[in-house]
Amino acid sequence: MNPTFKLLRTIDSPFKLVGELLERKQALELYDYAVKNKIGLFYLKAIKDQGKLEEFGLESEYRKEHAKHSKQLITVRRIAKFLNSMNVNYAVFKSILPYPATPNDVDILYLGSSEEYKKVVETLLKNGYISPRDGSGPHVVMLHDRRARDHDSLHGKDVYDIDLYNEVAISHVVYLDKGKLAEYVTDTYALGGRVKVLKPEVELLASIVHSVIPEQLFTLFVHYATLYYLEKMGPKEIRYFVDIAEDSNVVTPIRAHLSMVAALNLVSQGFVPDKIEEILAKLGEETREKRILIKNNFKAPHRYSWSILIRTLLEMMKGKEFQKSIAMQMVHMLKPKFANYVVGQLAWRRNRVTY
Repeated sequence: MNPTFKLLRTIDSPFKLVGELLERKQALELYDYAVKNKIGLFYLKAIKDQGKLEEFGLESEYRKEHAKHSKQLITVRRIAKFLNSMNVNYAVFKSILPYPATPNDVDILYLGSSEEYKKVVETLLKNGYISPRDGSGPHVVMLHDRRARDHDSLHGKDVYDIDLYNEVAISHVVYLDKGKLAEYVTDTYALGGRVKVLKPEVELLASIVHSVIPEQLFTLFVHYATLYYLEKMGPKEIRYFVDIAEDSNVVTPIRAHLSMVAALNLVSQGFVPDKIEEILAKLGEETREKRILIKNNFKAPHRYSWSILIRTLLEMMKGKEFQKSIAMQMVHMLKPKFANYVVGQLAWRRNRVTY
């Protein structure tokens, strides 16, 4: 059977409990597939719920991944406690999922002014955090929680790493206006510690747009995030989600992503959740990207087509702040070293299997 469908039928979704049983060889192959899609821990939990971890030889892998997840939650709890004590505006985003998952690092969006942002970074660097060399950018500072050890690799991320954003951006390009997100902040808890996060409708929007710009990959990681966030959203939140997508000029990536989630759910589960149908009825369906997914036998991760990337950028050009950031990017691209770096990054992103 198609590994994507087998995986989706093994792991429960909030709209349908499945838990399809597996054979040992198939279970091990699916684990590799799950890891590529950034849902390794979630898959292992499904195997655990079936009481098959020991039989499949995955018990030690589950303990290791669960420990990593717990360490990352400690990273979240510690920096949230510090930011709360400073009484600053922030939101952890794309990092605390509604199902067991361990992202590459912890992402935090600072919601105050640029001057305050610099002061917060300086304070953190004086209180147990370091900024690894070459880990930051124009709108982000990479931090490392030194509670266990110094940073292991300049090129990799670990559960002690934090990206503190002043803007939702890649390089100089600001692709979401944080001012429009700031009113959608709420509280949650990580290991008993209070953490400020984005509300489900905005967290979902940010996760989808991030998967298109800059990651350029549709993963089952965001597929499941979509289903679980939608399950939390009522009619009011769905209306807000659609309104923010239109106001932020990101209808194209939202439409493309949800069209593929709908197709995957239809083929693997036999139905499309009503909430997805409702949103697509308002925003329209992206048939071309869905056809590419079907042609590739629903392989995931799925690399977004150039058409989606270009149309997303053209739609974003309606926003004045995005136009300014693109102009700033072009100015910096006049520097050969920077231009070569950007071209290299783009080529790398277009060829990688996962992120």
